[in-house]
Amino acid sequence: MMTIQPTVDEMRITLYRYCLSLTRSTWDAEDLVQETCLRALPVMNGALVHPNPTAYLLRIAKNISVDQARRMKRARRVLERQEAVLDRLFGESNELEYALRLLIYHLSPLQRTVFLLKEVFGYKGHDVAAKLKMSEGAVKAALHRARAAIAKLKQQSDLAQISKLAERKVEDSQLYAYVHAVRAGDAQALVVLANVQEQLMDPVQAIGKLHASQGNRSSVSMMYAA
Repeated sequence: MMTIQPTVDEMRITLYRYCLSLTRSTWDAEDLVQETCLRALPVMNGALVHPNPTAYLLRIAKNISVDQARRMKRARRVLERQEAVLDRLFGESNELEYALRLLIYHLSPLQRTVFLLKEVFGYKGHDVAAKLKMSEGAVKAALHRARAAIAKLKQQSDLAQISKLAERKVEDSQLYAYVHAVRAGDAQALVVLANVQEQLMDPVQAIGKLHASQGNRSSVSMMYAA
């Protein structure tokens, strides 16, 4: 006996209801439906036959939802670490954009990347070295220079004036790229930003690399879209 396959519209309706039950938000449910359909496109368009396409879609939606929840949990831990680090560095002036603007202006791309990965994201020295493809000794040296530069900066009597100078010198697109990467807890975006600014990677190549790994519009692509 031949099994009647549901239509695409029927599958989308069932999928949307399921996604709404998972997210409790119409906007989030719509986003989850779109991402699920994109991943299941071969089944949706009939290029790949599945005995139970609706169940297949629901399973993909559930997996995406679980992954998103894990990323949000990691992002919350990063935000908590950010607040502690920025409080220690800049006292009451702990706005993320303020702190990152100063780090961009006063540290080299390598120094700021090592500092953010180590101090804000909480990576171990050997993990930072692996991500940046450098020795642990070089990571320690870059971190030492970054900490020394920040300590010297904190000793300046007119930090407000220094901040105004940084505001004039740091491009908004560059600042936004770093803010986006840090808030998202996206270590790979920080690494790619450093490689681009050190001219070790072409911006177009960088955008493609992050699109391939994330499947969405990356902080680097936003930086270079301006």
